[in-house]
Amino acid sequence: MTEAHWQLARRPFANTPDPAFIYRSPAFAEGFARLVYDATELRGGLSLVTGEIGCGKTMLAGALTERLAGGACDVVTVPYPRVTPTQLLALLAQGVGIERPPRGKLAMTEALRAQLGELHRNGRRPVLVVDEAQLASPSLLEEIRLLTNHEDRQDKHLHVVLLGQPELRDRVRKRPQIDQRVSLRFHVEPMDASEVRGYVEHRLRVAGATREIFTADAIEALASRSGGVPRRVNTLATQALFVGGMRRLGVIDAALVADVADDQE
Repeated sequence: MTEAHWQLARRPFANTPDPAFIYRSPAFAEGFARLVYDATELRGGLSLVTGEIGCGKTMLAGALTERLAGGACDVVTVPYPRVTPTQLLALLAQGVGIERPPRGKLAMTEALRAQLGELHRNGRRPVLVVDEAQLASPSLLEEIRLLTNHEDRQDKHLHVVLLGQPELRDRVRKRPQIDQRVSLRFHVEPMDASEVRGYVEHRLRVAGATREIFTADAIEALASRSGGVPRRVNTLATQALFVGGMRRLGVIDAALVADVADDQE
């Protein structure tokens, strides 16, 4: 009903990592470019991406995966790191083409070493992406460190991307053996008011909007009440679209955004 009222083909503000809705703000574009360079050109051992909840880290990881797909990189994603070190090795082994990983950590480590070396000789570069990495256990972080040891005299055989909330930075800093292997550090900041405007307009356009739906002051209110956090923008904009549709409004103004924001507090 909401989409029909606003004449939209799809939901514009769903909190899902749909690549069609990626808004490449200057900050996002910089982080994305640096990630791609670190994984494919610099070939460092580990990229560290942090940001507050809802700031777009998972979307950034999704964009990286899409960009690397079909190229020389094989991306293995761990969306939730509440796994044991052995389970992580098994996930990575399957992701790099070991269909039946051997049992036992030592045997699996040796099989991975051989497979990563073979992939490197054939011009392939696996990339391990670990989301919500602030939840990783100390033993899992240590296993990730050990994975970055797979190398020859010229190149790393595996690149690791850790994404997490700001506390991940502190956890890494307290482990010099991991911290010294970080080749890229990038913190995803909330959007400013102009970026919120571009974000809202982009997502509405992708969803099929052909006219103004949010007035200029409504977008300013979205920026203010959301703090520029994309997930909060999505939540407030979705509620505003729903309430505006129920009231049969022609546009959404700042007063309506304030109403739905008050309801969220």
